[in-house]
Order: sequence, then structure tokens, then C-alpha cells
Amino acid sequence: MSHQQELVIKTQGRGATEITQLVNTIVAKSEQTHTLCHVFVTHTSASLMITGNEDPDVLLDIEDYFQAQVTDANPAYRHNNEGDFDMSGHIRTLLTGENKTIPIQAEQLALGKFQGLFLYEHRAGENNRKLIVTLS
Repeated sequence: MSHQQELVIKTQGRGATEITQLVNTIVAKSEQTHTLCHVFVTHTSASLMITGNEDPDVLLDIEDYFQAQVTDANPAYRHNNEGDFDMSGHIRTLLTGENKTIPIQAEQLALGKFQGLFLYEHRAGENNRKLIVTLS
């Protein structure tokens, strides 16, 4: 039997927010035997990534990379309806992905010792991001 729950996370501008514990809480409270957890973010300028959570410099280096490779206000971008970061946010989402499927072991995400699940906000300012967590 599957279980589904929505999460709404308020982001504080561009950058990554670790959501491993929030999702693990959903997994543990479901009180069902599951083998997979699927997480999907319902926005085109926010994404999900699994990366190192042992050193905050990992996230800073990732953001620095994107700042250099996927620039805001690129004059070649045609789409800028919501500002200079609009198209760059869409491209970042395409590169990092809007969903992750992770096995469950011992009532939690089966991530490696130094891995974490992160919501990656690609826009400036505060945003409310909806995620759908499905256990099956």
C-alpha cells in the first residue's frame, strides 16, 4: 500500500536546504513497509539533489559553479518574465532535476554516510515550494 504526503518548504533565496530529516520523518510516521521513496518538487525553478552534507563548503562550491556556468541576465536568454534569474533558474532545474527516488532501509532513506537530500532553490527572494513525497 502506498502513502503520499505534501511538504511545503519556505526558501530564503537561492541555495540548498537539506530536507533529509523532513522526509525521514514522513517515512517513519507512515507505519507501512515500503521499499522506495519518491520525492517530486512541483516548480520549474527549484530542484532536488543528493550531495555531500558533511561540509557546508560543498553547497557553496555548487552554487559558485552554477553562478559561473548558468549566469543570470544572459543577453542570449529570451525568457525573463520574472526577472534576470528567471531563465537561469529553469536551466539549473533541468540540470539538477525535479525528482529523486531513494530506497528505504530501516525506516529511513538509504543514503550514504555523507549524503543528504536537498531542495535547491534557484530564484532570489522567499518562495514556498511544494514537494510531493510518495512511498511505495
